[in-house]
Amino acid sequence: MSLWLTVLFWTAAALLSALAGWLVLALARRRAAAPDAGDPGVAMHRRQLAEIDDLVARGLLSDTEQAEVRAEAGKRLLAADDAARPVTLGGGRRIATAAAVLTPLIAFGVYLWIGAPGRADAPMAARIAAWSKADPDTLTAAQVAAALTQVAKKTPNDARLLELLAKARMDSGDLFGAAKALRAAARIEPRNPALWNQLGVVFVWTSGGEVGPDARAAFAEALRFDPGAASPRYHLALADIADGKTAQGLASWRTLLAGMAADDPNRPPLAAEIAEVERTGKPPAPQQQAAAPAGADMDQAIRGMVDGLAARLEADPNDPEGWVRLVRAYGVLGEAGKRDAALARANTLYKDQPQVLAALKAASEKVQ
Repeated sequence: MSLWLTVLFWTAAALLSALAGWLVLALARRRAAAPDAGDPGVAMHRRQLAEIDDLVARGLLSDTEQAEVRAEAGKRLLAADDAARPVTLGGGRRIATAAAVLTPLIAFGVYLWIGAPGRADAPMAARIAAWSKADPDTLTAAQVAAALTQVAKKTPNDARLLELLAKARMDSGDLFGAAKALRAAARIEPRNPALWNQLGVVFVWTSGGEVGPDARAAFAEALRFDPGAASPRYHLALADIADGKTAQGLASWRTLLAGMAADDPNRPPLAAEIAEVERTGKPPAPQQQAAAPAGADMDQAIRGMVDGLAARLEADPNDPEGWVRLVRAYGVLGEAGKRDAALARANTLYKDQPQVLAALKAASEKVQ
């Protein structure tokens, strides 16, 4: 829309608003000036008062009864009179008229002064199109995810693209969005164990380290197509231990440990977890679980997610839910120093918000 059309539109809108206000006030003045034809309810209550006087004069009401009946009839008369009284503008008529006429005109003037009637808007689609052509290294994780989302809409059957979208969403801290993308990818390639495993790991993260029903189902699918996969075997054994099937879970872990290479970096932490469960009979703490075999790509994606979330909060700290996720994530990764630092920073930022402080405390305690 050109500048002169924009100005013409707002001028017409202001004039119509002023006209509407003037009409409302004119009708109100006419109603206020109209003679009161009298309300039948008021007349009835006045007759009742007259009848009370007649009953008193004839000696049919005692003084006490007279006072009670007269008080009740008087209250009804006042109520009826208030309901029948027309609404008037009184002395504020000129002020109301001026406000109704001048307000839209003043608003239009302010718009011309500080607004930008000739500037075109920047729709989201145009911004996403620009991000799609930009160097990915210059974009935030959220911008990359938005660009990939648009591409995925055009090519919805590209499982690899959806997997990349899931990783971008994880980098931006959107775990639920990542799970949605991986679900879609797994529907396209249902026999791909890597996709099912990644989906299971994301479900574990969204539940704070617990292997819930959705995660178990995803890991079971991964094992169905790759029985030797380490991550699904590890997590399903962890689920058995959490369910009280400690012996069964430990047996699965010992078998997994025996099949690992001597230089496998996951071997020492898994051995430590086995020893901990043998000693306590309980599932290991979430920070110990972070060392479980999850696949190099997935581990890198999770680390990238946490680093991306930390960088975003550093640039824009006004995100209490983001701080809660970051504290929990550092705990799950076993990085107690970073967890405590993030917790201290968030406690300072939200020291006057008890609900946020409680959520931060719960997130830090869950991974102690």
